[in-house]
Amino acid sequence: MLLMKRHQETHRAFCLEYDKVARSLDRNLIGSSPSREAFGRWLKGHLKTKPHADHCRVLERMFPGHTVAELLAPYDPVGKDSGVHAMRPDPREAATRRREVFQLGATTLAIGLSESILRGPDLFEQALDSSNVGEARLLFLENEADRLGQKVPPPSVLPEALLHLASVRELLAYRQPAEAQRRLTRVGAKLSIVVGEIMFCANHFPLARRWYAAARRAADEAGDLYLGDLALTSAALMPTYSADPRSVLTTVTARLEHAVGATPAIAWMWGLAALAHASLGDRTAFERAISRSRTTLERCSADELQPGILSFQPERHTFYEARGRADLGDLDGTAEAVSRALASYDNSASNDPALVRFAYACALAKAGEIEEACRFATDAIRETPPTGPSITVVVRAHDFDALLNPTGAASADWREALADVRAPDPAMLQAMSPSRA
Repeated sequence: MLLMKRHQETHRAFCLEYDKVARSLDRNLIGSSPSREAFGRWLKGHLKTKPHADHCRVLERMFPGHTVAELLAPYDPVGKDSGVHAMRPDPREAATRRREVFQLGATTLAIGLSESILRGPDLFEQALDSSNVGEARLLFLENEADRLGQKVPPPSVLPEALLHLASVRELLAYRQPAEAQRRLTRVGAKLSIVVGEIMFCANHFPLARRWYAAARRAADEAGDLYLGDLALTSAALMPTYSADPRSVLTTVTARLEHAVGATPAIAWMWGLAALAHASLGDRTAFERAISRSRTTLERCSADELQPGILSFQPERHTFYEARGRADLGDLDGTAEAVSRALASYDNSASNDPALVRFAYACALAKAGEIEEACRFATDAIRETPPTGPSITVVVRAHDFDALLNPTGAASADWREALADVRAPDPAMLQAMSPSRA
């Protein structure tokens, strides 16, 4: 199917493209394309084992984002367009869909026809837009990407994000006019950040890292430095919450050293750098970084400081200040920053208020005020959004509890609240950190 879209389904056309890609990998691979018989077996999927390792290298370079196993498997429109392995559908939803299709008549039960009905309108629009996507279609996809990025996306929006990504990929498969191509690629970068955030919050850290990397690649292709910075910053969240501050600094320092101008993404990077310095006990470096984060935000226009994951907000900066001061043992400074942060947040929209409370709870615990610390920590868990605590809240909850363990002192309310929050998987925490992967 991929070769048909590229008009390379003949053996000769395939071998020409194969040699072009092979040259970029290793000049010794030029001329190593498969024979006509082998190529025929690849197309039909009649293979008991993977092709030779050199063939695998070239194939995966020819089709970025696809493994050899996926390329040689039977074509699955749902799984392939989703960008990740097709998820198992909810049995009740699947049954409902089957009933709906059945009501349309027995002829719709032909193999593949029900899927054509369900995805037909989207595929038809893609065909209409294949060589020159219309302005209305572009605006729709751009608005959808911005809408999905206006808050921390819950898992329920994953199908929407993946469907829009499928549309973008189908349209990009046909070379669009330059400006349309750039706009589509920007939409793909935003949607990849959205999917990466969902994967991160759902504890699928290796997948999150891959999606953030895809977002950076798309941003680079579109020449959008800001989206590239957002993807880089999002990736730095994983070592931030896996107690690996040096990896955070490794991730953001090189970019900050060459940063020119003020954007929310740069302010966000300075905030994460400040947290890393505080975790390492470097008060001077923390004060410098958190100050740079604040002044960078102040230089941004109001239009740039949007809610959601595609920007960085003053209240999140204040949260970072509170957590950094807590890590440094500055109880008074933490209390003041916590007060400012909680006054700014809408508890129903984010897990950040819970993280703010944990920052203060940790500072109180270090100061020996265990009862008050447990009260703040208990409130943090019980006031998370309806979607439940994210992995960041889970990690901080167990970080806080570890502060109490040496003495064993803790309130009954805290123990009850903690019992509802499962401990983070150590293997997953390790996967969050690039230096440990």
